[in-house]
Amino acid sequence: MWANYPSSLPFLERVWKQCRHGWWWLSQCIRLGQKPPVVLVWPDMPSRRTALHKMTRNLGWELANKPRSAPLLGIHFEDATHKAIARLPGAMNNASTWWNAHCHDISKGNLEHHHQATFGYGIRIDPTRHQGPLVVKSDENAKHDGALVQGPIDPNDVQEHVVYQLEIDNRDPSGRHFDYRVVYIRGSLPVIYVKYKASDSRFTNETSQVDLLAASPFTPDEEACMDRLARSMGIDYAEFDALRDRNSNQLYVVDVNPTPWGPPAQLVPELQEEAVNRMAQCLKASL
Repeated sequence: MWANYPSSLPFLERVWKQCRHGWWWLSQCIRLGQKPPVVLVWPDMPSRRTALHKMTRNLGWELANKPRSAPLLGIHFEDATHKAIARLPGAMNNASTWWNAHCHDISKGNLEHHHQATFGYGIRIDPTRHQGPLVVKSDENAKHDGALVQGPIDPNDVQEHVVYQLEIDNRDPSGRHFDYRVVYIRGSLPVIYVKYKASDSRFTNETSQVDLLAASPFTPDEEACMDRLARSMGIDYAEFDALRDRNSNQLYVVDVNPTPWGPPAQLVPELQEEAVNRMAQCLKASL
């Protein structure tokens, strides 16, 4: 068995994935004249649509969630908001470094706590006292269920397991809403996308256009704040969603995802290839 795939997958799909992985591994052994370098992942095996899978394939490295000898590094890869603090299986401990090993909570409430500490300001508000529109969304990661409501809210109507946030005016000069999608790898920001959204889908994952930036739109202080935010949350590799308020010009990191897919499908193939290459070279340089 080349990798562990969840039993929830249909049997034939698991067999196909094993065969595909094995064929790639054998072809790399023939091409290189030796086994390919290995990055261990645990507990989940990343999909081919994840950015991590594409980066390692770009470099000719194997991703494996089963023990291998002399891995380059290990990455805690678990698609969950709250991750249990669990000890690695003994046979997986041979990686000298494990990334994201101390990232256990990417909820919006925890992100707000660290944002306040590292940026000096945050986005949370008291919905029972705020006058005007505010955003309500799930505290869980990647729900994309934000909605605008009018404040103040009656205390009896305040919900559990959600967060109440300022409405950020993230429109560009032409009136389009946009987010920054920022790739973070060990203190570097090798790739930054701009994702444009229609007004009626601004809180969803639907985009009307995506651009790959050639240079960072952030100040050195903002980049330092993002680095401190990542370190304080135990993050070595992730993607951030960030909004800039056009009235205050302040930057807000509103989501953290250490198991991202990408690059965005809306990019043309040439720019997707460029983004993967940038991330891969940054990953290689960070070891």
